[in-house]
Amino acid sequence: MFYKKKTDPNKTAVKYIPCATERTRRHLLIGGITLLGLAPLSVFAEAYPNRPISLIAGASSGGSVDIGARIVAKSLSDELGVPVIVENKPGATGVIGTRYVAKAPPDGYTLMFGGPSASIVGPQTQKTADSFDAVKEIVGINMVTKGPMAVAINPSLKVENFKALVELSKTRQVMLGVPGIGGAPDLMVKELNKFTGAKFETVPYKGLGAAINDAIGGQIDGVASDLGPFVPFLKGGRLNVLAVTSKERFAEFPDIPAVAESYSGFAVDSWLGIFAPAKTPPAVIDKVNAALVNVSNNSEVKAIFLQSASLTAPMKTPADFQKFVANEYNRWGDVLKEFNLLKN
Repeated sequence: MFYKKKTDPNKTAVKYIPCATERTRRHLLIGGITLLGLAPLSVFAEAYPNRPISLIAGASSGGSVDIGARIVAKSLSDELGVPVIVENKPGATGVIGTRYVAKAPPDGYTLMFGGPSASIVGPQTQKTADSFDAVKEIVGINMVTKGPMAVAINPSLKVENFKALVELSKTRQVMLGVPGIGGAPDLMVKELNKFTGAKFETVPYKGLGAAINDAIGGQIDGVASDLGPFVPFLKGGRLNVLAVTSKERFAEFPDIPAVAESYSGFAVDSWLGIFAPAKTPPAVIDKVNAALVNVSNNSEVKAIFLQSASLTAPMKTPADFQKFVANEYNRWGDVLKEFNLLKN
């Protein structure tokens, strides 16, 4: 320490007291230490991102998850200034990809693009090789799109409407392909059976593309999933979409009825969002979210998603999306319990 000497004129003892300069230096030192403690977070946030980002799609090519991830990746790359590379890690209704992201370093360089199958339903139905808890190990950044699911059939089945398909299922087996057992499309079909009295049987596939091919080829009667991947096959007459599962008809495809028109009250929507490992710094979450909101508001991106039967639908904040996901996790958990599909 720095001291200055002060002599008491009435005594021989000498006192030493801290001088003003020393007090100033002490305050500066404490302040400097405080700033050093804060520096790593702020510097990291400013530096992020400075290398390519992996966007994990827990599905094979051809489905809505893969298509959506590639649409978002290009524009997100433009916003963040680094390459955003889509990596497909299909399997277990998306849970393989979810687990991969959950176990990745929480630095913002490994993100997940997925929907309810990968983030909500699959983690409650699919067993993994080691301990894995999606609720605690991944965190939502924001929703990207929202849209209906649908039931499509091979035109050779010669069924004119969804109600006729329900009645047909009561007289003979009607097989609908779905991307994975215990995922959102599989549950949607089970809900349809419960709500309408249908007896549809689901046939699980590793990917939606294979299910669509078999439906077109006549190996199965039809397929159930998000509406978007069916769109290219509508124009050529290779698939006939009988109904969407949203509350109302989807505006871009007004000729496709809603299930609710024949069975009032039925409504199941699909959505897609971006997630990160749970311990990702809030500053990084906010930075990705800001870029994602800009992407969602881009008119070109909106138009592309609309052609794929989806609407861009970002929520106000990451916290809003996280609350939504938590509620959906509980809601679908009740459905899974009802059908005895929860993993032990």
